[in-house]
Amino acid sequence: MSDFKELDQDKSPRLRLILGCLAMAFFVSAIYITVSYRLASDLGLKTELNALHQQTMLLQSEITQDPALSAQQLTQFVNTIYLHDHVQVPTLYVQVEGKEFSWSTRQGITETDLVKLIDSIQNTIKEHTDHSHSMPNGIETFAGKKYLWQLSHLGQYKTTVIIQSQSLEDTLSYIIKRLSITSLLVFWLAIWLALTISSWINQKIQEKNHALRKLATYDALTNLPNRLYLNKVMSQFMDKKVSSKHQQPAKEGCLFVIDLDNFKEVNDTFGHAAGDKLLQSVANKLAANITEQQILFRISGDEFIVWSPDTGIEEAKATAQALILACNEPVMINQLYINTGASIGFAHYPSHANDYETLMVYADTAMYDAKQGRKGWSVFSQHDRSQGAHRLELRADLEEAFISQHILLDYQPKVNLADGKIIGVEGLARWHHPVHGVLSPYHFIELIEQSGRIQEFGRYVIKQAIEQLSAWQSQGIHTPIAINVSPYSLLDPELLEFTLALLKQHDISPSMLEIELIESSISINVEYIFKRLHEFKQAGIKLAIDDFGTGMSSLSYISHLNVHFIKIDKSFMQDVEQDTKKRAVISAAIQLARNFNGSVIAEGIETKQQADIIKAMGCEFGQGYYFAKPMSAQQVTLLIQADQPLPFSIESSFND
Repeated sequence: MSDFKELDQDKSPRLRLILGCLAMAFFVSAIYITVSYRLASDLGLKTELNALHQQTMLLQSEITQDPALSAQQLTQFVNTIYLHDHVQVPTLYVQVEGKEFSWSTRQGITETDLVKLIDSIQNTIKEHTDHSHSMPNGIETFAGKKYLWQLSHLGQYKTTVIIQSQSLEDTLSYIIKRLSITSLLVFWLAIWLALTISSWINQKIQEKNHALRKLATYDALTNLPNRLYLNKVMSQFMDKKVSSKHQQPAKEGCLFVIDLDNFKEVNDTFGHAAGDKLLQSVANKLAANITEQQILFRISGDEFIVWSPDTGIEEAKATAQALILACNEPVMINQLYINTGASIGFAHYPSHANDYETLMVYADTAMYDAKQGRKGWSVFSQHDRSQGAHRLELRADLEEAFISQHILLDYQPKVNLADGKIIGVEGLARWHHPVHGVLSPYHFIELIEQSGRIQEFGRYVIKQAIEQLSAWQSQGIHTPIAINVSPYSLLDPELLEFTLALLKQHDISPSMLEIELIESSISINVEYIFKRLHEFKQAGIKLAIDDFGTGMSSLSYISHLNVHFIKIDKSFMQDVEQDTKKRAVISAAIQLARNFNGSVIAEGIETKQQADIIKAMGCEFGQGYYFAKPMSAQQVTLLIQADQPLPFSIESSFND
């Protein structure tokens, strides 16, 4: 027995040692479990908060880019982000407020609790959040539950999102229960497995965050950064100039705005697939012509931005030239070479502007100057400053101009050179602006095109012309009216039906209406333009090619169009008395029209000598200040009723 007791005594220390080791193992395991639990839980909350931030940016981006988003579309978009198959948050509250817009949705929380929760969040913001921050967020504990909240205030929209936390508590609780009844090895294995699972889950969340971040800040078509990313880059750059003394302040940089010249025609004529292919090709060409320091963005349909830090004006000029050459390279689409061209404007920081918003406006103004002057590229100047402000004002006044019919037609007579009698008039759009007076199309046609209302404007002009024909017809006047129609207007599939319906309503013969298109516009899409014009001609409406001689058209498409009139551009009238080359072009146009059973109208005649020269060359009709300037409907009505040859010596009496 003694031996046995001694053995027992020998075993008891080892048992105590084993029990101590087990206790230590349990203690260490408990520590690891607790640490793992807290680490994973905190990390889960942080990643959830980051995910919520990215989701709110995506929602804010969708609302800002599409202000016309309906409540139903907004509900559908919110459900896609927060309530799809893989994410089912138990509690959700989203509110979007704008200047004239308010929408909200609530799920899984009573209205009373929601009010208390929002009050608690507002108190937290007042105590801890920097009020200058446009996107504050945080975690709020309410009724024993954790809620994540995110606020966003960009532009005119304020967005509030609140969701209930779904961190790793359930998963880790499950692990704790199993580890509490297992051996030391199982404890360590479970801890390792828990950490691995935690790491895997966090990795998935990070991947989701990355995907959301890319979705919110990158263009899906070209894979280029978008406007949100541009705002971030420019904000970071501008912040450098107020950085700490230990950091070198930002010195200079140039912002380029690139707008494709004929993208809308390609997109509407060949389809959106062709337009997408063109944009991808242009994006690749632009990316190949910038440095590693420069960043290329796509911020809208056919508009790209290049930000070039540490770049002076002279260096930027070379960059603009290289980008223009890249955009001018033709692209193969549908077995056709398409050359859209581009207009580029750039502004320099800090000599032109020292904040991002102004820099962007100035670069856009320079781009508009390049497009208007067909310069290719342009750098911002002090002259552009006033022009940009004027342009922004006119763009804001467009809606009122349409509603109040401030855009009216003036009429310039076309005469028979043989006897000076009026054979028709050309209707020329003039904006009678209440502040800036009478503006020519040079000041507003580009704005109308950019606003997407060019087809509406085409109908607007046609309606005015037909109503004037009706008024004249009631007075016994049967003088045709010619109007300029943009090629974009011809993309309106119901334009012909609209025109014929108006002619029928006013009992006007289609032959009294004449459509003029600029020669260079026709040559962009020969087949499509020919088809549309042929339909108008078949309906009895007369056709004319305006500004003939300024484009790069061929005789073949002129013969296919078979128009009634070819209008020689006014530039050929300048110095026609001495310039034999211009007279040769005029003579060729006259012979061309005769061969196709058409007539020639010479524009821009300002002297009797010019009229006599082209008359002797065989030109039948003329138009210009020598005969009469554009005038109001009332003035031209009196002139037509006088039925006297032009120039009319008493024409000045009609200007009273």
